[in-house]
Amino acid sequence: MIKISIDKAKAGMKITKDVVNEAGMVIVPAGRELTDSLIDKLSMMNIEFIYVEGQKDLPPKEEVFAGIEKRFMKAKDAPTLLIKKILESHIEELYK
Repeated sequence: MIKISIDKAKAGMKITKDVVNEAGMVIVPAGRELTDSLIDKLSMMNIEFIYVEGQKDLPPKEEVFAGIEKRFMKAKDAPTLLIKKILESHIEELYK
């Protein structure tokens, strides 16, 4: 399940989480397939995001680790280095 902005929605995508209005009423139930007219209606109702089937495309792992290295470059204290290690471990799990 991924969260996308309504302007990225395409006909044929399947909704995985009920779409609700500001009052909390379900306006589109989970499991429904999007159509162009439904996307237009959701947009007119000021629905900004929806949840659809799929997975986010991840950037190359090397690029992610390079970003982590850059952000933690000046870190010397043990708590911050522990956070870095945990983050790297989490990223490693995402790419399995």
